[in-house]
Amino acid sequence: MEPLNRIHLGESGTIYLLDQHGRPMLSQEEYHPHDSMLKQVEAIRAGGKKQGVVYLENDNRKTDILVYKKLPQTGWMLVGFVSEQDLYAQLFKLRKTMLLLASLLLVLSLLLATWLSHGITKPLSRLVQSMRHVQRGDFEHALSRLPPDNRIRNEVGFATSTFRTTVIQLRNHIKNEFELKLLRQQAEYKALLMQINPHFLFNTLELISSLTVQKRTEDTLRVVESLGRMMRFSLKISDDLIPLAEELKYARYYMSILQIRFGDRLRIDMKEEGRLERIAIVKFILQPLIENAVKYGFSHRPDVSVSIRVRQEGGRVSLTVADNGPGIPPELRRKLLEQSASAQPHSILSSRSSRIGLGNVLARCRLYYGSLFEVRIDSAESLGTSIELILPVQEEQQHVSRLDRG
Repeated sequence: MEPLNRIHLGESGTIYLLDQHGRPMLSQEEYHPHDSMLKQVEAIRAGGKKQGVVYLENDNRKTDILVYKKLPQTGWMLVGFVSEQDLYAQLFKLRKTMLLLASLLLVLSLLLATWLSHGITKPLSRLVQSMRHVQRGDFEHALSRLPPDNRIRNEVGFATSTFRTTVIQLRNHIKNEFELKLLRQQAEYKALLMQINPHFLFNTLELISSLTVQKRTEDTLRVVESLGRMMRFSLKISDDLIPLAEELKYARYYMSILQIRFGDRLRIDMKEEGRLERIAIVKFILQPLIENAVKYGFSHRPDVSVSIRVRQEGGRVSLTVADNGPGIPPELRRKLLEQSASAQPHSILSSRSSRIGLGNVLARCRLYYGSLFEVRIDSAESLGTSIELILPVQEEQQHVSRLDRG
């Protein structure tokens, strides 16, 4: 009996040795199967199968397992009874353990994914967004998109810190370059402005000398008076913009000097159209154009006609100076337009050309207004020249936004 007692099915199942009548042979008193089991044992004894497994439902609606083997010759039979829950208890326990471990691994995976998202993926995403802002030139938003510059813990933190430093240095470099460019443009503008003053001054002094020799005292006084007012006006070079009315007044003083100098041989008039009050423009741009028109007109014909037209249309003001002179050769016209488009004041400052006045005006307008400035030059040989400057309308006490100068 001891060997059978040591054989177990599960925790509580036991193997029994039954005789040919179905009674236990080894005095196993705990042999008390329920009725359905006894009926099944009898059916097995009567059947022809030598061994097998039978699943039965007990009174508690749970499954019991019957294992049997018939011994040849004696008619004895080994029978084992065990509940399904008892037999598979270890497997159920293993299944629960595996489910627990799987749940634990899932939680750890979620925590790891969250950490990766917070520690790597999210900083990388913010770094890419910051790069897009830098690509558009928006450095402030680029810096705000970067994560806080904490202690460097990994490669992503190092890359973010390095990119932050690069953005700050780039922003400062661009700011310095922009400020230097503005200072350089202003210096070039002032140099061009100072270049204008001697031209009309020398010519006017020669005129005064000539009038004095001719003893034309009244004309001399008128020229000196006009020159004094022009000099008082031209010495104010601190402001880039002046009221359009002041520029027109300055041009009229110069026109009066020219009228005295050339008399009836010069016909010059000025027309004003539109609302010109409170408009401000770059100073000293009309007088050089008038001077050029008169100078080159008299170099090719005895009588010169100059027409000046100032008009305001919408958001732009147009200043046109037209003459009946020899015209501008196509090659020179192309060169002037190219110089105006490129705004290279150093070439004007170092130029020995006799048409320095026109180039000076175009360079100063392009320096100040940038892409908002437009020039039109219409010229035909022996039919004269028309030069039109188109400027944006600016109110007095206001300035062209440096961001809009092109």
